[in-house]
Amino acid sequence: MKYYIVLEAVSPIAHGDTLTGVDNGSNIRLFMRTPVIVDGRKKRIPTLSENSLRTVLFRKPLADDLLMSLGIQKDEPPKSVLNLLFSGGNLGKGAKAPGDQFALGKLVQSTYPMLELVSGCVDNFVLPQSRLRPTVWPLAQEFANSLKLVKAPKATIEKSKENSIYKLVDNEVRTRGTGEESDGNQMLYEYEVMAIGTQFYLELNLDCNTSELAASAMAYALEKWDGYFGGQGRQGRGRMVAIDSNLPNPRFYSDWLNKVANDVDSKTKSGIIDGTLGTTKILCEVK
Repeated sequence: MKYYIVLEAVSPIAHGDTLTGVDNGSNIRLFMRTPVIVDGRKKRIPTLSENSLRTVLFRKPLADDLLMSLGIQKDEPPKSVLNLLFSGGNLGKGAKAPGDQFALGKLVQSTYPMLELVSGCVDNFVLPQSRLRPTVWPLAQEFANSLKLVKAPKATIEKSKENSIYKLVDNEVRTRGTGEESDGNQMLYEYEVMAIGTQFYLELNLDCNTSELAASAMAYALEKWDGYFGGQGRQGRGRMVAIDSNLPNPRFYSDWLNKVANDVDSKTKSGIIDGTLGTTKILCEVK
């Protein structure tokens, strides 16, 4: 199954490159980059991180809403359950996977459909891999051929031909106060941003075993997303909107969530609090 979302920046996007300081000789924090062949030569050019998009668009909104809908406060579940839901979790020291880890992982993902999209690990084993494979392309000339090859909508391909990615990137300079002892001296820092109006085509590929609930959860998450991506949010940066998508109906996931929230015997809620995650074993211990 293949879906897409078209995102547009309605305030400048600040999204720092993880390699800044390695291949960047300036003091400017570069925008996130990816290697692309342009005119026969490899260049690293600005784009967004798919892993960051998956976390911001799907993992965090679904995890926040799940706890809220089930009436669970964040101080109730074991820490490793929260780590699993919000950041993917960590294997415990000296972890040894049980013989039935695959069956347990499948049961956990069926109990919490969001984990089909983002996966993660419990104390002693890794859940089955994420069924979601996201890929993003800015709508810029350097990505036009890629958009054509993946059969993006025609309007999206045509939009990408309008500008080079470098015409969509600018620098911002900010000041950071250094305290009263410095008599008001301020430190300058500079970073790249993607301009207002820049659009991004996010392709969402789900494997054939993805449940309808998980697919519907993507649309539900998009409705719950706060619309921010990247850094400098306190400066009003990172505001985005989804201007187009072909996601499935979010109501299927919404109806399921209402059902388990109103079921007093639901293992969905108790599994988060006691660390069993809907199974008969404690997968995330209280520490």
